[in-house]
Amino acid sequence: MTARSARPAFAELFTPPIVGLTTVVPDPCAPPITFTLLQCERTGATAAQYNSGSIPQGTAQQLSQETSGNPALKPEQADTYTVGLNFAPSQIAHLTGSIDYFHIQVKDEIGVIPYLVILSNCANTGDPTFCNQIVRSPSTGSLTGNSIASGGFVIQKNFNLGTAINSGIDVQLNYKLDLPPGFGDVSFALNGAYLLHNETTPLPGAHTYDCAGLFGATCQTINPRWHHLFRTTWDTPWNVSASLTWRYIGSVSQDNNSNDPTLNLATFGGYDFYNATIPSYSYVDLEATWNVNKVLQVRAGANNILDKDPPVIDSGIVSGGAANTYSIYDMFGRQLFVAFTAKF
Repeated sequence: MTARSARPAFAELFTPPIVGLTTVVPDPCAPPITFTLLQCERTGATAAQYNSGSIPQGTAQQLSQETSGNPALKPEQADTYTVGLNFAPSQIAHLTGSIDYFHIQVKDEIGVIPYLVILSNCANTGDPTFCNQIVRSPSTGSLTGNSIASGGFVIQKNFNLGTAINSGIDVQLNYKLDLPPGFGDVSFALNGAYLLHNETTPLPGAHTYDCAGLFGATCQTINPRWHHLFRTTWDTPWNVSASLTWRYIGSVSQDNNSNDPTLNLATFGGYDFYNATIPSYSYVDLEATWNVNKVLQVRAGANNILDKDPPVIDSGIVSGGAANTYSIYDMFGRQLFVAFTAKF
């Protein structure tokens, strides 16, 4: 087991407050209203503003946030450990592999309290820890302000939050198959990872939610349980090799539809059938390398040869501009390439 600490970055400590728009979920107290009067009052709206039409909804679901540093930040600390097994069985020639379990626990993690965690916890409990992060405009009750003075934003200030735990299993397998004389050999390589936990405790004593296998506005990133790269390479005796690679990303479900009370129905005020899941994605890449001589090497190939498009996600879940998707997916479709390497 090893322990490490990290000093807060200068920008995290001293960044001045800035109010700007961010793509998030709609204001649940603006039309169409999904919070009760009591819930909206806890978030700072008045009874007179509730259901009166005075609270404007953010354009394209863009509400305002105040971002800033925090001079009171403490260093993050983490405990990490790994347990692994390497094997090369004599009964199976040319087979090698490894299986490793990893566990990373971060304490005093530096970050912001997720937008949805603030809104849902304030509305449901009235806890000032969360409600104090919501600053509605006094005149309209909106969350679409553009300055500190006017109000109308949710504070996204850096804090030493609770803890984060990330654990899983890494798998590597390699095997080489000798072909008949004069045809070289074929090798197979698998690199995969299974995610067991991706837990966040936003504040000490707060409910812990696990984003393993999920995506969404609270979990923010794609967290597939399983993903891998599987490559098959033919090494010929003619100074040419060819590789076929299978990139796999497992399916994920939207956090809004989870049974976890912190995540459940936090985004749309109900079950989201349209964005309920992102199915598993497979990409196939092809590459060939020719070692012309000791000086010149030529490579050519195609990535995503089936020209598979990325998933399109609701802009209230992910801010992706024209693409509205996550960068983990192939954004550019089929790509052809040719490269030359010369050694002098």
